[in-house]
Amino acid sequence: MTTKPVTARDRLLEVIRILQEYTDDKTMLTIHDIHSFFPEHVKVGIGAVRDDIQSLENSIAFPVVAVQQKNGLPKRYYYDGQLFEIHELRLLMDAISAAKFIPRRDTNQLLMKIRKLTSRSLAKQLTNELVVAEQSTQGAVEIISTVQLLHEAIHDKRIVAFQYGRYETNLQFVVSHEGNDYFVKPLGLVWNNDRYYLVAHFMQEDEIRQYRVDRMRNVRILDEQFVTDPYFDLHVYTSKMIHMFGGDMISLEAKFHEKLINVVIDRFGLDANIVDQQDGTFLLKAQVAMSEGPVRWLFRWGGDVKVLHPTQLVERMKQESEKMYEQYR
Repeated sequence: MTTKPVTARDRLLEVIRILQEYTDDKTMLTIHDIHSFFPEHVKVGIGAVRDDIQSLENSIAFPVVAVQQKNGLPKRYYYDGQLFEIHELRLLMDAISAAKFIPRRDTNQLLMKIRKLTSRSLAKQLTNELVVAEQSTQGAVEIISTVQLLHEAIHDKRIVAFQYGRYETNLQFVVSHEGNDYFVKPLGLVWNNDRYYLVAHFMQEDEIRQYRVDRMRNVRILDEQFVTDPYFDLHVYTSKMIHMFGGDMISLEAKFHEKLINVVIDRFGLDANIVDQQDGTFLLKAQVAMSEGPVRWLFRWGGDVKVLHPTQLVERMKQESEKMYEQYR
């Protein structure tokens, strides 16, 4: 096979690629090792490779580390500029695997790309994947494109128009509002209970609402821009919700069986107002939005929780209890 000369620039770029792809602080290469990666038909001298390595050692733009364990042994080199630690890549992979709206094919492609963000030897530690129960990718492609569109609208502060609806018992999706468009000022996207939600100012009713992205249809960004409210805090707004149901703020007081302490901490955090009652129960006080959210969440725990305040929530729990009792009479 005819040998082919290579330019100094291309040779240096190939040395950089070899170091990035094949080395890390546990896997190092000598100059001879690096030279061996060049195909036989490419005319590259080992002295030229040595010069390239020395240039990279002296460079502040490409961190190369030389290690010599004993005098007389050849130096070994590795690239020390990986952007991610191995555990950070694992977190990215697990987050992608857990996102139910991403199709399996796209998930596999993304995981392969993430493995290329580190050396080949470290990438072998990323071969095991997170197993996600109840994987569902219904409408996945539409959700992905809609999320990107909404991010653009939020960034550019532009009004969004869309149709909104839900599935009925015949499993057909039906749009609400007689099919008319919703016009909103998008404020932010929220990830909750494995779903994307858009928090937005609903212009027709002049109020802030939240919309499940998978129930949005025919989403468009309009030319009209808006000015955001400097006092609106998305984190504060969503922290008071349960299951993303909005409503007027109430002061919840409820007594829980002590076995539910971790459930309550998971929902309200370690800084929640929790008081041990010294009788096998604890008292929770929290600000929540009065809606279906807290009612459904509290009902999950049956007789192990009792709502004490406010009266409107106590009455609502009684009504739901009576309805459930009637179902099983």
